[in-house]
Parts: sequence; structure tokens; C-alpha cells
Amino acid sequence: MLDVIPPDPPALEPGRCHLLAQRLGLPQALVAVLWRRGLQDEAEISAFLYPNLQELPDPDLMRGMREASTITAAAVEEGRPIVIYADYDADGVTAGALLYLFLRRLGHRNLHYLLPHRITDGYGVHAHLLAAMAQKLATEEGGNPLLITVDCGISDHQAVTAAKELGYTVIITDHHRPPATLPPAAAILNPHQAGCPFPYKDLAGVGVAFYLLMGLRRRLVQKGRPAEKLPNLKEYLDLVALGTIADMVSVRGINRILVKAGLTILATGGRPGLAALRAVAGIGGQLLSTTDISFQLAPRINAAGRIATPETAFRLLISQSPAEAADLAADLEEMNRRRRELSERITAEVKEKITKDQADTANILIYSSAEWHPGVLGIAATRLSREYQRPAILFSLEDGVARGSGRSVADLDLLAAVTSCQEWLTGYGGHAAALGLSLDQGQLAAFSRQLDQEIGRKMAEIPPSPPTEPDWFFPDGRLDPRLLEIYPLLEPFGPGNPEPLFGVQGKLEQPGIVGGNHLRFRWRQPGLTCSGIAFGHGADLLPLSHQTMELTFAFQRNNYHGHANWQMRILGITPAGV
Repeated sequence: MLDVIPPDPPALEPGRCHLLAQRLGLPQALVAVLWRRGLQDEAEISAFLYPNLQELPDPDLMRGMREASTITAAAVEEGRPIVIYADYDADGVTAGALLYLFLRRLGHRNLHYLLPHRITDGYGVHAHLLAAMAQKLATEEGGNPLLITVDCGISDHQAVTAAKELGYTVIITDHHRPPATLPPAAAILNPHQAGCPFPYKDLAGVGVAFYLLMGLRRRLVQKGRPAEKLPNLKEYLDLVALGTIADMVSVRGINRILVKAGLTILATGGRPGLAALRAVAGIGGQLLSTTDISFQLAPRINAAGRIATPETAFRLLISQSPAEAADLAADLEEMNRRRRELSERITAEVKEKITKDQADTANILIYSSAEWHPGVLGIAATRLSREYQRPAILFSLEDGVARGSGRSVADLDLLAAVTSCQEWLTGYGGHAAALGLSLDQGQLAAFSRQLDQEIGRKMAEIPPSPPTEPDWFFPDGRLDPRLLEIYPLLEPFGPGNPEPLFGVQGKLEQPGIVGGNHLRFRWRQPGLTCSGIAFGHGADLLPLSHQTMELTFAFQRNNYHGHANWQMRILGITPAGV
């Protein structure tokens, strides 16, 4: 059963929630959270709390799957060269590694990969890389090569045409919005393409690649290979979870099933590269959360493609040697340190310009510099859009060309806004929330003025967000310990399934200021004690902390030496009755 998040949270009906909680044997607080996410009967709630891989839709429902899987199976059976062309971000790298490792486990040895360089090549499929690979393959035997793109290719009409002229059979796997005219590939897998009956459209690139392997496995069984002798696809879900979370797609529906199972596989630490990456990130020996991946693992994988070569991250993921993986993880750690340093410098420079120019009246933040590293612009734009609550696009200037990365805010489709100004651009693409674009430097000022006006129009059409309110308010000033026992069933959290918010009234114990200006306290009640923290408001709140306080908070699980402790992360705090 595929759950669909409602456009507006339904109003809570305490009586029906109470009866539903009784029938399911669940805490009413948990049922209330799910109710507000549109899950209002026993079957829906059970499917959400206990996602099952058996509920994944049939791969042959995806348009192009029979053709793509049949072509791939034939290439495997015939020993033809297979070239995997993967994008340089975490989604593309994990998708490429997924295909590479599975095909290698099948015993296919005529296997190659290509990864474009973010700076020298840019996003997408590039004919010059394919030509170099074709020349290399011409010296080997095996027949015409099969080219499989992952997380890219859907907009690369010219490059795919060139690939066919070079002798490649081309399969595109992608999840970006297709253009009106599709490339002339032998098969295309993209849930967004017109006429695709696949019931879930929000797969990441790695999710589409995983579905190709589901189809390939089926075709190989149909060709007579014993199913029990083929690789178990479940073993590869750690890569699927990593790429899906890193790409910030919804973690509802199919993605929830894949990510939930993948986090369990990831916790086993069986893949040398990911074990080494966890070690350098300092998060070994625990069941990972989406936060661990989003803020610890994914940035280190992305760092390779941003400031160096994505091949370092790719080699880490396909490595079978713990020693080699440790060396590659150390390299990624250094790249990530450098990435963080560069992005922080850009962010500081833009904030200084904003203060100087009083540009806080702009609808969108647009800044440029010839000194900025293009590989970290997206990270800086993300920080700025969050802090200033408006979209941001940052450009790197070189040889008269402005190349930029943009990030949006909730409910604003930045890609649609940029599309309305596309006459100024030489290239662009991406999602509603994130995109890349390029144009002549001389056109930047005019483009910026038009886009600012378009953003202003679009923001005026967005209805104001209702005030944030808890999903559940604990009565009588008492948290429900039973909720914390099964709270992990609500995970993974992310887009489409945000962390739930709770409310409670009570007095804080042992309040104090830590870390500069954060209020730290203890929440104590019979049968339950946990810590709490309110970031950035210690000096304001400490004088009031002796009163009965009304708290809005999210639960946060801290792991330390294998022990999990619960913490209340305060998002709103006022004296009761104020």
C-alpha cells in the first residue's frame, strides 16, 4: 500500500484516534501523528509502521522496463562491454556503484564506468567522454557496448545521438523531469515520462537503477538462471538508502520501504567502503538515522565530486578491501574539510555583501564572484536560503561565463521560475528545490532583475503557512514512555515524513546555559527522565525557567557508546498561559 501525504494536515479527531489506538495497541500520541499525515485506518497505519519489501510495485510497470532489462540481460549473457555512466553527486555515485557491484557479482567482467567532472565537464552525458571510452573498447573484443546512464541522460539528446553513432546501445535511467522530446535511446526508465503507469514518481536516481536490477534479475531467471544463484538485491539496499536520502526526495511510499530496509543493511557494516566512511565520520556501531546520512555520510561522498574527482567516492563504494577503503575514506575526509572551508568562506562573503547592500528587500539572493569555487556554490546557497528564508543563486564567473547553483525555499518552485526566464540562459536543469544554470556574464544583471520579479509574483501567490502546532499535546504534563519505546517505527524522517512535533506543560529541572547561549535542562517524571535543549535562547529563557513552561519539541535520540538516550529538542518555549 502506497501512502500519499495530504496537502494539508487533517484536523485531529481525539475520539476516533483513541479508539484506533486501542484497536492497534499503540500509544494515542503515535496514532495522532499518523492521523495528521493522512493515515486513518488500521491497514494504512500497519503498512506505514511495518513497511515490507514484498509491497514494492512490479518493475515491469515502469515504462521501458521490459526493453531495458531484456537488452541488459542479453549483454550480460553475451559478455558484451557494459559502460555505466554515473552523475557525480551522491545519488549518481551510489546508483553507479549499485549497478557495477551487482553486475560484477553476476560474473560480468567486461564492465566499465564513466564519471563526468563537475568543473571540466559539467552535468550530464558528454560525447567526448563516450568517444574516449569507445576508442578504448575498440581494442577489446566483445561486440558493441551497452551504455547505461544513471541519474542523468534524460535531457542529453545530442550526446545520446552521438553515442549511437559511436556504436553504443543506450539505456537511460533517470528521475529528472523529461523534456518534450526524449533522447533516441533504445530504452528509457524514468517514472516521470509521459505514459508511464508506474504508481510512484518520486524515486531517486538510485531507486530507478535499483528497479532496473529488479527487472534484470527477472529476465535472467526467465532465461533459465536459477534464482537462488543470483545476487540477493536486498544486500544492495544500503546504497539505495544512502543515495535516496542524499538526494532529498520524499521518504514516503516506495522510498520509505527501500530506505527503511537499507538502513538495517547499512547497520551491519558489511560493505568495506561504507564502514570506513562511518569510521572517519565518527558514527560507527549504531543504527543510522537519516540525519546521520544527510549530515555525515552524504557530504563526504559529495565532496569528491564538488572539489576533486567523483571517482574517489565511486572507488570507495565498490572497494572490497578494508585497507583500500580506509585510505579512500581518509581522502574523502580531507576533501570534505576543504569543501566545508570553501563553502563557509563563500557564505560569509555573501552575508557581508547583504549587510553592505541592504539587499534583504530582494525576493531572491543572487550574487557572483570570479573567486568562488563552483563545486561548493550549492552548499552555500542552501545555507543562505535557510537563513534568509528566500531562494538563493550563486554564480562562479570565468571566461565571460556565469555558472550557478540555486536553492529554493518550501512551496516555491525555483525551476519553474527560472524556466520563465530561460531566454537569458545557455543551459539549466534540476528540481523545484535545487538547480544548476549557466549564461553569459554580460546577461547576468538583466536575468537577475527578471527572475527577481518572477519570484516576487510566485511568492505572492503562495498562501501563508499556518502557525506550527504540535501533532500531539501530552495531557497532564506527562510524556508517554510507551511512545519512546516504539518511536523508531516512525522513522525514517525526511521530506514527506518530517519529525513529529509534540507539546507539554511542566517545570524544568536543573536549567543552565551551555555552549554559549543554549538552555539545557532535565525533564523528570515517574518512570522517565530525559534531557532537553533550546538552542540560542539560554540568556532569554533562564530567568523564566522556574515557571511552568509550555514546550513544543521534537524527540531526538543520541547514541553514545552503544546506548541510546532521548532528548527533547525545543522548537518553542514560553511560560504557560502567555
